[in-house]
This record gives sequence, structure tokens and C-alpha cells, in this order.
Amino acid sequence: MNNIITILCIIGGLVLLLSLLPKNSNFLDVRSIFAQHFNVFRGNWLQFFGIFIVPILFSIGIVQIRCVDKEILNNLNIVLSILIAMFFSVLSILSAIDGQIRRDEYQQLLTETFTTTIFEIILCLLLLLISFIVLFIGVFEKTVILKIISGIIYYLTIVTILNILVIIKRIKVLFDNK
Repeated sequence: MNNIITILCIIGGLVLLLSLLPKNSNFLDVRSIFAQHFNVFRGNWLQFFGIFIVPILFSIGIVQIRCVDKEILNNLNIVLSILIAMFFSVLSILSAIDGQIRRDEYQQLLTETFTTTIFEIILCLLLLLISFIVLFIGVFEKTVILKIISGIIYYLTIVTILNILVIIKRIKVLFDNK
């Protein structure tokens, strides 16, 4: 029974991934959001390294200490639900600012902040999906698969937290230069 569940989850995940990756899709264009977000770090390889590569080291270390369990996932789901609501609120605030200022640098910063916020929403939704799948499967024995999934969850959580700091900094600059 567990093998069937695993196979179905893998097939479902692959189909979902393939539906999110087509270029210029008017339905689910996650690819362009990721590309626009990574363009923010163009020329700043140290910041890119710190936000997307260093969390790999942290997540490997945390997995060695503790894999995810039901308690961690339940707490994570609560926090993610709050964050998703907060990010949608931030998007509405950023949308209200959009028409007020006409300077090019300001508009670029506003657009990048908007894209980063959407990127954060996608990360949170991905984390929520993964944690729900792990909760529904309900197997928390220390296996290689649980360690890999734990590493992915820890990595995405750390990247989400670091990107929140990027959004906070950008919003501060937006309001300081209004």
C-alpha cells in the first residue's frame, strides 16, 4: 500500500511540476516569476550565494539533528498560513503604491519587490503542499526519504525567511523614498 501511495505522489508531483514549467503560459507561469526574482540578484553573487546556497548547508546540518515530525509540520503549516495571508496583504499595499510615483528607479524597485513577494507566496505554497503530503502519508520513521524531504522542507523554510528579510529591506527603501 505504501508503495502505491509513493508512486502516486511521485507521478502527481511530476505532472504538477511539468504543468508549472511551460514558457509563456497564461495559466501557471511560475517560470517567469522565478526568472524575474533571480534577476534581482544579477551582479550580486554573494547575496545570491547567501540566500540560496548557504541554506543548503544549514538544512543538511538540521537534518542530522532532527527530521521533520508531525509537531514540526503542524507548527510550520500554521506559520505558513499566516505568512501567505501577510504576503497577499503586502501585494495589495504594493499595488496601491504603483500609480503614485513615476521615477524609473522607484518603479523598478517596486516591480522587483512585487515579484519577490509573489516568489515568497509560491515558496510558502510549495512548502505547504509538501508538508501536507508528508502529514497525510504519516510515516515518520527515519529513512533516507524522510531525510531528503526534511532537508527540502528545512531548505525552503530558510530561503523563505531570508527572502522575507529582502522584502522588508525593499519595502523600507520604498517608503523612505516615496
